[in-house]
Amino acid sequence: MTLDFLVKGKLKIRMDDYVKNMLEDFPVKFNKDSKQETPAGNDLLEAGKGKLLSAEYRQIFHTTVARGLYVSKGAHLDIHPTITILALRV
Repeated sequence: MTLDFLVKGKLKIRMDDYVKNMLEDFPVKFNKDSKQETPAGNDLLEAGKGKLLSAEYRQIFHTTVARGLYVSKGAHLDIHPTITILALRV
């Protein structure tokens, strides 16, 4: 996390390195051309329709959601609704 005090009376919080590290650690790699309008997919609210995750993927899911919660509170408020719903599934 980088705290930027360059503008008097304002604080800018940057978490670029943290998010980059999150993406590098995530086992699914995304194409640079892949784009999504919102952080939430179209079926985010359809809870309970998928199969249970294996122990390995469950650990990855929990870790990623926890890291996402940290990012959503610190710098990226735009992902907070999505991360909140995912956290309910942990």
